[in-house]
Amino acid sequence: MAVICIDAGNSFVKVALMEQAAVLSQTVIPVDDTEQLQEYIDSLPAADGAIVSTVSKPAEEMRNRLLSKVPLCMELTHHTSLPINNTYRTPETLGKDRIAAVVGAFALYPGKNVLIIDAGTALTIDFLDSQKKYHGGNISPGLTMRFQALHDYTEKLPLLTPAVHNGLLGDSTESAIIAGIQNGIIFEIEQYIKYFQKKYPQMICVATGGDTFFLKEQLKNTIFAEPSLVLVGLENIFNFNLTQNNWMPK
Repeated sequence: MAVICIDAGNSFVKVALMEQAAVLSQTVIPVDDTEQLQEYIDSLPAADGAIVSTVSKPAEEMRNRLLSKVPLCMELTHHTSLPINNTYRTPETLGKDRIAAVVGAFALYPGKNVLIIDAGTALTIDFLDSQKKYHGGNISPGLTMRFQALHDYTEKLPLLTPAVHNGLLGDSTESAIIAGIQNGIIFEIEQYIKYFQKKYPQMICVATGGDTFFLKEQLKNTIFAEPSLVLVGLENIFNFNLTQNNWMPK
């Protein structure tokens, strides 16, 4: 079954044609470029359904763009049924990309304890146990945000970007900033992994998000990079609701 998955963030819209957790076609479009979005949707082959996750554009607008392509179209909300047990105390505040990534981890690694690391604008750490129970997670500034904040909240420190740095300490202001931020976020992630591995020795670590591959090269732990984790999760959520007859008609 082919499913069109749309993940609309604050800056970009990710659109993919998914089938059995595989990406058949994918693109990333600026969130305000509605013409390019429509052209790409029109270029896709007919699909069996679609699911929309959006934090920016109105869901109804996104769904209307799919009318000619699919017989069923669902919106991901905090009311949507999930194939996992979500114990988050305030599900209405839980980021849709976070819960989709957790479901994606469940789809790829069923019956496993999984730590999900999303290294994007924010760094999020979420945990799903082998019994399909989502325990919640933590949020902290992502890599680029840390560089931006250090520049914005000081008088003289320059605005830098991530760069390769192999040492623990910097020997100039620029290298001190790079080493401080990058080693700091690496130590943060490694401590989470160490903590959860102590409790769950067979735990799997999965990473997604724009900074995944940059950080993965510097992490000592074995981490599986899954750049399409959110899209896999959206496809799985759609298929789960289809089998439960919980789908929303277009």
